[in-house]
Amino acid sequence: MRRYRLVLHAAALLAACCICTHAAPILDPAKISDRTFENGFRTVVKDEDQWGLAAAALYIRAGSAQEPEDAAGVAHLLEHLVFEATDPRDDSRVGSAIESLGGYVNAMTTRDFTQIQVIVASQYLPRALELMAQTVFNPGLTPAAVEREREIVARELADRLDSAAGTLDDLIWSNAFAGHPYGRPIGGTPEQVTLLSYEDLTAFHERFYVPANMALVVAGDVDAEEVFTQVQELFGTRESAPAPDLAVAPEPPQTDVRVGADSRPSRALLLSYAWHAPEVEEFDDVCAMDLLYTVLGEGQFGRLHRVLNAEGLALMSNVSFLTQRDQGLVIITAMSLPDQEVAVRSAILKEVERLRTEPLTDEELAAAKRALRISYQFGNEAFSDQADAMGFYEAIANYRLAVDYIDRVEAVTAEQLQAVAQKYLDPNAYTLAIIRPEAAPGEQEEAMAPCDPSTLQG
Repeated sequence: MRRYRLVLHAAALLAACCICTHAAPILDPAKISDRTFENGFRTVVKDEDQWGLAAAALYIRAGSAQEPEDAAGVAHLLEHLVFEATDPRDDSRVGSAIESLGGYVNAMTTRDFTQIQVIVASQYLPRALELMAQTVFNPGLTPAAVEREREIVARELADRLDSAAGTLDDLIWSNAFAGHPYGRPIGGTPEQVTLLSYEDLTAFHERFYVPANMALVVAGDVDAEEVFTQVQELFGTRESAPAPDLAVAPEPPQTDVRVGADSRPSRALLLSYAWHAPEVEEFDDVCAMDLLYTVLGEGQFGRLHRVLNAEGLALMSNVSFLTQRDQGLVIITAMSLPDQEVAVRSAILKEVERLRTEPLTDEELAAAKRALRISYQFGNEAFSDQADAMGFYEAIANYRLAVDYIDRVEAVTAEQLQAVAQKYLDPNAYTLAIIRPEAAPGEQEEAMAPCDPSTLQG
Protein backbone atom coordinates (compact mmCIF):
# COMPACT_ATOMS: atom_id res chain seq x y z
CA MET A 1 0.00 0.00 0.00
CA ARG A 2 1.28 3.43 -0.87
CA ARG A 3 0.28 6.71 0.66
CA TYR A 4 0.71 10.19 -0.80
CA ARG A 5 0.07 12.83 1.86
CA LEU A 6 -0.30 16.20 0.26
CA VAL A 7 -0.68 19.85 1.10
CA LEU A 8 -4.43 20.30 0.80
CA HIS A 9 -5.09 17.07 2.66
CA ALA A 10 -4.68 19.12 5.83
CA ALA A 11 -8.16 20.45 5.21
CA ALA A 12 -9.48 16.90 5.01
CA LEU A 13 -7.85 16.11 8.33
CA LEU A 14 -9.51 19.15 9.87
CA ALA A 15 -12.84 17.93 8.56
CA ALA A 16 -12.22 14.51 10.06
CA CYS A 17 -11.55 16.06 13.45
CA CYS A 18 -14.65 18.24 13.40
CA ILE A 19 -17.19 16.58 15.68
CA CYS A 20 -20.65 18.10 15.73
CA THR A 21 -24.18 16.99 16.44
CA HIS A 22 -26.55 16.38 13.53
CA ALA A 23 -30.28 15.99 13.70
CA ALA A 24 -30.12 13.73 10.66
CA PRO A 25 -28.07 10.53 10.66
CA ILE A 26 -24.49 10.67 9.46
CA LEU A 27 -25.38 8.64 6.39
CA ASP A 28 -28.60 10.47 5.62
CA PRO A 29 -30.48 8.51 2.91
CA ALA A 30 -31.92 11.76 1.59
CA LYS A 31 -28.43 12.83 0.52
CA ILE A 32 -27.43 9.53 -1.12
CA SER A 33 -28.07 8.49 -4.73
CA ASP A 34 -26.98 5.38 -6.58
CA ARG A 35 -26.93 4.21 -10.19
CA THR A 36 -26.07 1.03 -12.03
CA PHE A 37 -24.95 1.55 -15.61
CA GLU A 38 -25.71 -0.79 -18.49
CA ASN A 39 -22.31 -2.46 -18.25
CA GLY A 40 -22.85 -3.24 -14.56
CA PHE A 41 -20.66 -0.47 -13.13
CA ARG A 42 -22.09 0.77 -9.80
CA THR A 43 -21.87 4.32 -8.47
CA VAL A 44 -22.99 5.76 -5.13
CA VAL A 45 -22.89 9.51 -4.43
CA LYS A 46 -23.44 11.39 -1.15
CA ASP A 47 -23.62 15.17 -1.23
CA GLU A 48 -22.07 16.49 1.98
CA ASP A 49 -20.74 20.04 1.92
CA GLN A 50 -17.47 19.83 3.85
CA TRP A 51 -14.63 22.22 3.19
CA GLY A 52 -15.21 22.21 -0.55
CA LEU A 53 -13.62 18.75 -0.81
CA ALA A 54 -14.61 15.46 -2.36
CA ALA A 55 -13.55 11.85 -1.81
CA ALA A 56 -13.83 9.17 -4.46
CA ALA A 57 -13.22 5.51 -3.60
CA LEU A 58 -13.08 2.94 -6.38
CA TYR A 59 -13.56 -0.71 -5.45
CA ILE A 60 -12.55 -3.71 -7.50
CA ARG A 61 -14.28 -6.80 -6.07
CA ALA A 62 -11.16 -8.92 -6.04
CA GLY A 63 -8.70 -9.40 -3.21
CA SER A 64 -6.42 -12.13 -2.01
CA ALA A 65 -9.35 -14.59 -1.74
CA GLN A 66 -9.78 -14.50 -5.53
CA GLU A 67 -6.16 -15.29 -6.34
CA PRO A 68 -5.26 -18.56 -8.05
CA GLU A 69 -3.38 -20.89 -5.72
CA ASP A 70 -0.30 -20.66 -7.93
CA ALA A 71 -0.37 -16.83 -8.01
CA ALA A 72 -0.57 -15.85 -4.34
CA GLY A 73 0.07 -12.14 -3.84
CA VAL A 74 -1.01 -11.12 -7.33
CA ALA A 75 -3.88 -8.87 -6.15
CA HIS A 76 -1.59 -6.81 -3.90
CA LEU A 77 1.19 -6.62 -6.46
CA LEU A 78 -1.29 -5.40 -9.07
CA GLU A 79 -2.49 -2.73 -6.64
CA HIS A 80 1.08 -1.45 -6.45
CA LEU A 81 1.50 -1.54 -10.19
CA VAL A 82 -1.60 0.49 -10.98
CA PHE A 83 0.29 3.46 -9.63
CA GLU A 84 2.65 3.02 -12.52
CA ALA A 85 -0.19 3.99 -14.86
CA THR A 86 0.45 7.12 -16.84
CA ASP A 87 -1.75 9.80 -18.27
CA PRO A 88 -1.18 9.87 -22.04
CA ARG A 89 -1.45 13.65 -22.08
CA ASP A 90 1.33 14.48 -19.67
CA ASP A 91 2.98 11.13 -19.01
CA SER A 92 2.84 11.62 -15.26
CA ARG A 93 2.36 8.97 -12.61
CA VAL A 94 -1.07 8.95 -11.06
CA GLY A 95 0.23 9.71 -7.59
CA SER A 96 2.19 12.68 -8.87
CA ALA A 97 -0.76 13.89 -10.94
CA ILE A 98 -3.06 13.85 -7.90
CA GLU A 99 -0.35 15.57 -5.88
CA SER A 100 -0.17 18.33 -8.46
CA LEU A 101 -3.87 18.95 -7.78
CA GLY A 102 -3.19 19.30 -4.06
CA GLY A 103 -4.88 16.00 -3.37
CA TYR A 104 -4.36 12.69 -1.65
CA VAL A 105 -4.34 9.17 -3.07
CA ASN A 106 -4.17 5.82 -1.35
CA ALA A 107 -4.69 2.20 -2.28
CA MET A 108 -5.07 -1.01 -0.35
CA THR A 109 -5.75 -4.69 -0.90
CA THR A 110 -7.95 -6.76 1.41
CA ARG A 111 -9.15 -10.34 1.32
CA ASP A 112 -12.34 -9.32 -0.48
CA PHE A 113 -11.50 -6.27 -2.59
CA THR A 114 -8.97 -3.73 -3.80
CA GLN A 115 -9.59 -0.04 -3.11
CA ILE A 116 -8.19 3.12 -4.69
CA GLN A 117 -9.14 6.36 -2.95
CA VAL A 118 -8.52 10.01 -3.82
CA ILE A 119 -9.37 13.19 -1.92
CA VAL A 120 -9.25 16.48 -3.81
CA ALA A 121 -10.82 19.90 -3.87
CA SER A 122 -14.25 19.44 -5.43
CA GLN A 123 -13.31 21.44 -8.50
CA TYR A 124 -10.67 18.83 -9.34
CA LEU A 125 -12.90 15.78 -8.93
CA PRO A 126 -13.51 15.44 -12.71
CA ARG A 127 -9.77 15.30 -13.34
CA ALA A 128 -9.26 12.88 -10.46
CA LEU A 129 -11.90 10.53 -11.87
CA GLU A 130 -10.16 10.65 -15.26
CA LEU A 131 -6.93 9.58 -13.57
CA MET A 132 -8.66 6.78 -11.69
CA ALA A 133 -10.16 5.41 -14.90
CA GLN A 134 -6.78 5.58 -16.58
CA THR A 135 -5.23 3.83 -13.61
CA VAL A 136 -7.50 0.81 -13.51
CA PHE A 137 -8.13 0.29 -17.20
CA ASN A 138 -4.66 1.08 -18.54
CA PRO A 139 -2.14 0.29 -15.79
CA GLY A 140 1.56 0.35 -16.48
CA LEU A 141 1.91 -3.40 -16.81
CA THR A 142 5.20 -4.13 -18.47
CA PRO A 143 7.58 -7.03 -17.74
CA ALA A 144 10.15 -4.53 -16.48
CA ALA A 145 7.65 -2.83 -14.15
CA VAL A 146 6.52 -6.20 -12.78
CA GLU A 147 10.09 -7.28 -12.09
CA ARG A 148 10.93 -3.99 -10.37
CA GLU A 149 7.80 -3.80 -8.23
CA ARG A 150 7.73 -7.41 -7.08
CA GLU A 151 11.16 -6.96 -5.52
CA ILE A 152 9.88 -3.93 -3.61
CA VAL A 153 6.79 -5.80 -2.42
CA ALA A 154 8.84 -8.85 -1.41
CA ARG A 155 11.02 -6.65 0.83
CA GLU A 156 7.90 -5.10 2.41
CA LEU A 157 6.49 -8.55 3.15
CA ALA A 158 9.79 -9.70 4.66
CA ASP A 159 9.83 -6.65 6.93
CA ARG A 160 6.29 -7.44 8.07
CA LEU A 161 7.20 -11.02 8.97
CA ASP A 162 10.08 -9.70 11.06
CA SER A 163 7.54 -8.16 13.43
CA ALA A 164 5.76 -10.08 16.17
CA ALA A 165 2.43 -8.50 15.23
CA GLY A 166 2.75 -9.61 11.61
CA THR A 167 3.65 -13.16 12.61
CA LEU A 168 0.78 -13.30 15.12
CA ASP A 169 -1.67 -12.15 12.46
CA ASP A 170 -0.51 -14.82 10.02
CA LEU A 171 -0.75 -17.52 12.70
CA ILE A 172 -4.33 -16.53 13.48
CA TRP A 173 -5.58 -16.45 9.91
CA SER A 174 -3.70 -19.50 8.62
CA ASN A 175 -5.04 -21.66 11.44
CA ALA A 176 -8.56 -20.23 11.65
CA PHE A 177 -9.02 -20.56 7.88
CA ALA A 178 -6.97 -23.64 7.11
CA GLY A 179 -9.35 -24.64 4.30
CA HIS A 180 -10.26 -21.21 2.93
CA PRO A 181 -8.38 -18.56 0.88
CA TYR A 182 -8.75 -16.15 3.82
CA GLY A 183 -6.02 -18.21 5.46
CA ARG A 184 -3.42 -16.98 3.00
CA PRO A 185 -1.44 -13.78 3.72
CA ILE A 186 -3.02 -10.90 1.84
CA GLY A 187 0.20 -10.03 0.08
CA GLY A 188 1.47 -13.56 -0.24
CA THR A 189 4.93 -14.49 1.03
CA PRO A 190 8.20 -12.95 -0.20
CA GLU A 191 9.01 -16.21 -1.98
CA GLN A 192 5.61 -16.38 -3.69
CA VAL A 193 5.74 -12.78 -4.87
CA THR A 194 9.15 -13.18 -6.50
CA LEU A 195 7.66 -15.99 -8.65
CA LEU A 196 4.79 -13.87 -10.03
CA SER A 197 5.05 -13.22 -13.74
CA TYR A 198 3.85 -10.53 -16.11
CA GLU A 199 1.34 -13.08 -17.41
CA ASP A 200 -0.04 -13.63 -13.87
CA LEU A 201 -0.66 -9.91 -13.51
CA THR A 202 -2.31 -9.42 -16.88
CA ALA A 203 -4.55 -12.48 -16.42
CA PHE A 204 -5.77 -11.24 -13.03
CA HIS A 205 -6.32 -7.74 -14.41
CA GLU A 206 -8.28 -8.97 -17.41
CA ARG A 207 -10.53 -11.15 -15.29
CA PHE A 208 -11.35 -8.85 -12.38
CA TYR A 209 -10.64 -5.24 -13.44
CA VAL A 210 -13.83 -5.00 -15.50
CA PRO A 211 -16.65 -2.45 -15.03
CA ALA A 212 -19.20 -5.08 -13.97
CA ASN A 213 -16.91 -5.98 -11.07
CA MET A 214 -16.36 -2.41 -9.87
CA ALA A 215 -18.10 0.19 -7.74
CA LEU A 216 -17.35 3.88 -7.21
CA VAL A 217 -18.41 5.79 -4.10
CA VAL A 218 -18.17 9.59 -4.05
CA ALA A 219 -18.85 11.78 -1.02
CA GLY A 220 -18.34 15.46 -0.40
CA ASP A 221 -19.23 18.82 -1.89
CA VAL A 222 -20.51 17.48 -5.21
CA ASP A 223 -23.57 17.46 -7.45
CA ALA A 224 -24.77 13.88 -7.86
CA GLU A 225 -26.08 14.27 -11.41
CA GLU A 226 -22.84 15.85 -12.57
CA VAL A 227 -20.91 12.95 -11.05
CA PHE A 228 -23.19 10.39 -12.72
CA THR A 229 -22.72 12.11 -16.08
CA GLN A 230 -18.97 11.98 -15.85
CA VAL A 231 -18.93 8.43 -14.53
CA GLN A 232 -21.10 7.38 -17.45
CA GLU A 233 -18.46 8.75 -19.86
CA LEU A 234 -15.43 7.33 -18.05
CA PHE A 235 -16.72 4.01 -16.73
CA GLY A 236 -20.32 3.39 -17.79
CA THR A 237 -19.79 3.21 -21.55
CA ARG A 238 -16.84 0.82 -21.45
CA GLU A 239 -17.44 -2.69 -22.66
CA SER A 240 -17.36 -5.19 -19.86
CA ALA A 241 -17.05 -8.89 -19.52
CA PRO A 242 -19.62 -10.40 -17.14
CA ALA A 243 -18.86 -10.01 -13.48
CA PRO A 244 -16.65 -12.93 -12.43
CA ASP A 245 -17.82 -15.52 -9.94
CA LEU A 246 -16.40 -14.47 -6.56
CA ALA A 247 -17.48 -17.57 -4.66
CA VAL A 248 -14.77 -19.66 -3.00
CA ALA A 249 -14.88 -22.97 -1.19
CA PRO A 250 -16.26 -22.36 2.32
CA GLU A 251 -14.24 -23.00 5.46
CA PRO A 252 -15.38 -26.28 7.02
CA PRO A 253 -17.02 -25.80 10.44
CA GLN A 254 -14.38 -25.61 13.15
CA THR A 255 -14.88 -28.27 15.81
CA ASP A 256 -11.51 -28.19 17.57
CA VAL A 257 -8.99 -25.94 19.26
CA ARG A 258 -6.21 -24.92 16.88
CA VAL A 259 -2.91 -23.59 18.22
CA GLY A 260 -0.12 -21.80 16.36
CA ALA A 261 3.01 -20.67 18.18
CA ASP A 262 6.27 -18.90 17.48
CA SER A 263 8.95 -17.13 19.48
CA ARG A 264 10.76 -13.82 19.37
CA PRO A 265 13.61 -12.20 21.33
CA SER A 266 11.36 -10.28 23.70
CA ARG A 267 10.46 -9.92 27.33
CA ALA A 268 6.72 -9.90 26.63
CA LEU A 269 4.29 -12.54 25.44
CA LEU A 270 1.72 -11.77 22.74
CA LEU A 271 -1.36 -13.91 22.16
CA SER A 272 -4.63 -13.85 20.26
CA TYR A 273 -7.83 -15.85 20.48
CA ALA A 274 -10.07 -15.99 17.42
CA TRP A 275 -13.55 -17.34 16.75
CA HIS A 276 -15.34 -17.60 13.42
CA ALA A 277 -17.98 -14.91 13.18
CA PRO A 278 -20.97 -14.12 10.96
CA GLU A 279 -20.53 -13.31 7.30
CA VAL A 280 -22.03 -10.14 5.87
CA GLU A 281 -25.20 -11.88 4.65
CA GLU A 282 -26.05 -12.56 8.30
CA PHE A 283 -26.15 -8.86 9.03
CA ASP A 284 -28.34 -8.98 12.12
CA ASP A 285 -25.77 -11.35 13.62
CA VAL A 286 -23.02 -8.96 12.48
CA CYS A 287 -24.65 -6.09 14.41
CA ALA A 288 -25.05 -8.30 17.47
CA MET A 289 -21.41 -9.36 17.28
CA ASP A 290 -20.36 -5.71 17.07
CA LEU A 291 -22.18 -5.14 20.35
CA LEU A 292 -20.57 -8.20 21.94
CA TYR A 293 -17.05 -7.11 21.09
CA THR A 294 -17.93 -3.61 22.32
CA VAL A 295 -18.94 -5.09 25.68
CA LEU A 296 -15.67 -7.02 25.81
CA GLY A 297 -13.24 -4.42 24.60
CA GLU A 298 -14.63 -0.89 24.44
CA GLY A 299 -11.91 1.21 26.05
CA GLN A 300 -11.51 1.29 29.81
CA PHE A 301 -15.10 0.20 30.32
CA GLY A 302 -14.77 -3.07 28.45
CA ARG A 303 -14.90 -6.23 30.51
CA LEU A 304 -11.50 -7.45 29.39
CA HIS A 305 -9.81 -4.17 30.21
CA ARG A 306 -11.21 -4.28 33.72
CA VAL A 307 -10.10 -7.88 34.20
CA LEU A 308 -6.75 -7.87 32.41
CA ASN A 309 -5.35 -4.35 32.44
CA ALA A 310 -6.82 -2.99 35.64
CA GLU A 311 -5.73 -6.07 37.62
CA GLY A 312 -2.25 -6.05 36.15
CA LEU A 313 -2.53 -9.29 34.18
CA ALA A 314 -1.87 -7.73 30.78
CA LEU A 315 0.18 -4.86 29.47
CA MET A 316 -2.30 -4.37 26.63
CA SER A 317 -5.55 -5.90 25.43
CA ASN A 318 -7.70 -5.37 22.35
CA VAL A 319 -10.84 -6.85 20.80
CA SER A 320 -11.71 -6.58 17.11
CA PHE A 321 -14.34 -8.00 14.81
CA LEU A 322 -13.64 -8.17 11.08
CA THR A 323 -16.73 -8.38 8.87
CA GLN A 324 -16.10 -10.06 5.52
CA ARG A 325 -17.98 -11.37 2.50
CA ASP A 326 -17.57 -14.86 3.95
CA GLN A 327 -17.03 -15.67 7.61
CA GLY A 328 -15.47 -12.97 9.74
CA LEU A 329 -13.27 -13.28 12.81
CA VAL A 330 -13.60 -12.06 16.37
CA ILE A 331 -10.06 -11.58 17.65
CA ILE A 332 -9.00 -10.95 21.25
CA THR A 333 -5.36 -9.93 21.64
CA ALA A 334 -3.35 -9.43 24.81
CA MET A 335 0.25 -8.69 25.73
CA SER A 336 1.56 -9.85 29.08
CA LEU A 337 4.63 -11.01 30.93
CA PRO A 338 5.38 -14.70 30.32
CA ASP A 339 4.58 -15.77 33.89
CA GLN A 340 1.05 -14.37 33.48
CA GLU A 341 0.16 -16.47 30.44
CA VAL A 342 -2.06 -19.02 32.17
CA ALA A 343 -3.89 -16.32 34.15
CA VAL A 344 -4.46 -14.20 31.03
CA ARG A 345 -5.73 -17.10 28.96
CA SER A 346 -8.05 -18.24 31.74
CA ALA A 347 -9.43 -14.72 32.22
CA ILE A 348 -10.16 -14.30 28.50
CA LEU A 349 -11.98 -17.63 28.19
CA LYS A 350 -13.97 -16.95 31.36
CA GLU A 351 -15.18 -13.59 30.03
CA VAL A 352 -16.16 -15.15 26.70
CA GLU A 353 -18.05 -17.87 28.57
CA ARG A 354 -19.90 -15.19 30.58
CA LEU A 355 -21.29 -13.81 27.31
CA ARG A 356 -22.63 -17.27 26.50
CA THR A 357 -24.20 -17.98 29.88
CA GLU A 358 -25.20 -14.62 31.35
CA PRO A 359 -27.48 -12.20 29.44
CA LEU A 360 -26.47 -8.55 29.49
CA THR A 361 -28.33 -6.27 31.84
CA ASP A 362 -30.49 -3.52 30.36
CA GLU A 363 -27.95 -0.97 31.54
CA GLU A 364 -25.00 -2.78 29.99
CA LEU A 365 -26.82 -3.28 26.69
CA ALA A 366 -27.82 0.39 26.57
CA ALA A 367 -24.24 1.44 27.32
CA ALA A 368 -22.88 -0.82 24.56
CA LYS A 369 -25.35 0.59 22.03
CA ARG A 370 -24.51 4.13 23.07
CA ALA A 371 -20.74 3.46 22.75
CA LEU A 372 -21.17 1.84 19.33
CA ARG A 373 -23.41 4.67 18.11
CA ILE A 374 -20.92 7.34 19.22
CA SER A 375 -18.04 5.40 17.69
CA TYR A 376 -19.90 5.09 14.39
CA GLN A 377 -20.81 8.78 14.42
CA PHE A 378 -17.26 9.84 15.21
CA GLY A 379 -15.71 7.43 12.73
CA ASN A 380 -17.89 8.64 9.86
CA GLU A 381 -18.02 12.35 10.54
CA ALA A 382 -15.65 13.13 7.68
CA PHE A 383 -16.87 12.80 4.11
CA SER A 384 -13.92 10.55 3.24
CA ASP A 385 -14.85 8.12 6.02
CA GLN A 386 -18.45 8.11 4.79
CA ALA A 387 -17.22 7.09 1.36
CA ASP A 388 -15.16 4.33 3.00
CA ALA A 389 -18.08 3.05 5.08
CA MET A 390 -20.49 2.89 2.14
CA GLY A 391 -17.82 1.57 -0.19
CA PHE A 392 -16.81 -1.24 2.14
CA TYR A 393 -20.32 -2.64 2.21
CA GLU A 394 -20.91 -1.98 -1.48
CA ALA A 395 -17.78 -4.02 -2.24
CA ILE A 396 -18.92 -7.07 -0.26
CA ALA A 397 -22.73 -6.72 -0.31
CA ASN A 398 -24.63 -3.39 -0.61
CA TYR A 399 -23.90 0.11 0.67
CA ARG A 400 -27.38 0.24 2.27
CA LEU A 401 -26.02 -1.84 5.13
CA ALA A 402 -23.88 1.13 6.17
CA VAL A 403 -26.90 3.44 5.99
CA ASP A 404 -29.09 1.11 8.06
CA TYR A 405 -26.36 0.03 10.48
CA ILE A 406 -27.31 2.06 13.56
CA ASP A 407 -31.01 1.21 13.25
CA ARG A 408 -30.12 -2.49 13.04
CA VAL A 409 -27.85 -2.17 16.09
CA GLU A 410 -30.55 -0.42 18.10
CA ALA A 411 -32.97 -3.27 17.36
CA VAL A 412 -30.72 -5.97 18.89
CA THR A 413 -32.03 -7.47 22.13
CA ALA A 414 -30.16 -9.02 25.04
CA GLU A 415 -31.63 -12.39 24.06
CA GLN A 416 -30.24 -12.04 20.53
CA LEU A 417 -26.82 -11.16 21.92
CA GLN A 418 -26.71 -14.26 24.06
CA ALA A 419 -27.91 -16.43 21.16
CA VAL A 420 -25.16 -15.03 18.91
CA ALA A 421 -22.54 -15.61 21.62
CA GLN A 422 -23.69 -19.22 21.97
CA LYS A 423 -23.73 -19.70 18.20
CA TYR A 424 -20.25 -18.41 17.46
CA LEU A 425 -18.14 -18.30 20.65
CA ASP A 426 -17.77 -22.03 21.11
CA PRO A 427 -15.48 -22.87 24.07
CA ASN A 428 -14.33 -26.00 22.25
CA ALA A 429 -13.75 -24.50 18.80
CA TYR A 430 -11.40 -21.54 18.55
CA THR A 431 -7.94 -20.59 17.34
CA LEU A 432 -5.09 -19.56 19.63
CA ALA A 433 -1.92 -17.89 18.36
CA ILE A 434 1.02 -17.16 20.67
CA ILE A 435 4.32 -15.34 20.24
CA ARG A 436 6.48 -16.22 23.24
CA PRO A 437 9.87 -14.98 24.33
CA GLU A 438 12.53 -17.40 23.20
CA ALA A 439 12.91 -20.27 25.68
CA ALA A 440 14.38 -23.70 26.04
CA PRO A 441 12.62 -26.40 23.96
CA GLY A 442 11.18 -28.14 27.04
CA GLU A 443 9.68 -24.92 28.32
CA GLN A 444 8.08 -24.23 24.97
CA GLU A 445 6.49 -27.65 24.73
CA GLU A 446 5.01 -27.39 28.21
CA ALA A 447 3.51 -23.96 27.50
CA MET A 448 1.97 -25.01 24.18
CA ALA A 449 -0.96 -26.88 25.71
CA PRO A 450 -4.25 -25.02 25.27
CA CYS A 451 -6.28 -24.13 28.34
CA ASP A 452 -8.86 -26.71 29.28
CA PRO A 453 -12.23 -24.90 29.44
CA SER A 454 -13.40 -27.36 32.09
CA THR A 455 -10.86 -25.92 34.51
CA LEU A 456 -12.15 -22.39 34.13
CA GLN A 457 -15.41 -22.74 36.06
CA GLY A 458 -15.94 -20.88 39.27
